[in-house]
Amino acid sequence: MGILGQYIQFLSRSAEFEIEKKVLSFLPRGESLVYLDLGCDDGAKSLERSQKIGTNNILGVEVVSSRAKEAESKNIKVIKVDLNNKWTFADNSIDCITATEVIEHLSDLDNFFSESKRILKKGGRLIISTENLAGYHNILALLLGNQPYTGPYLSTVYPIGHRPCGKYYHQSNSSVTINPHLNVMTIKALEQLLQRYGFYVRGSWGVAFYPLPSPLSNLLSYIDKYHASYCVVCGER
Repeated sequence: MGILGQYIQFLSRSAEFEIEKKVLSFLPRGESLVYLDLGCDDGAKSLERSQKIGTNNILGVEVVSSRAKEAESKNIKVIKVDLNNKWTFADNSIDCITATEVIEHLSDLDNFFSESKRILKKGGRLIISTENLAGYHNILALLLGNQPYTGPYLSTVYPIGHRPCGKYYHQSNSSVTINPHLNVMTIKALEQLLQRYGFYVRGSWGVAFYPLPSPLSNLLSYIDKYHASYCVVCGER
């Protein structure tokens, strides 16, 4: 991998670190709370978040079997659910849901938000992170006649329309084969979706400002969150 690929991976790791900081800042506190992590991967971040909450009541959803097994080895109850269909969780049973880099892979966002509201208790929180369609790197890509880097992706095999750095971008954002980005949105659109489904938007953050490195990237995403590369938004039922 050349210098460009290494730099893009560096940007991706830096953004991941900042996203997690923002997610942690939105978590509620309480040892009796029930926490659900949608797309829990190997459970490492789920555990860190549960410790921040102060609870051992941890549930996870993960579609990649090898990752799900790793999460289960950490005493996380992993449930296999297709998030595009009705979920198996009971009404008013969850205090906090996190979905980091998940909703862009779903085909039915209406189902996602309606089911989240159904299973959350009154006052429960839904914390979402996703890529921002209005990020300046996407605007630049469009001005150059390319596809937005966030997608929607046109192929699961090839990085179509993302020259010159599309192949590196894909490598840095996925170590496991998963569904492509089907739904990408702006921060304002995500906030509106939450509000339409009856959530109060507690707050939102912009994260990273591709292709700039931190700390300049962090500063600009704070000043102009609506054009940051990623967003973290918290809704309360």
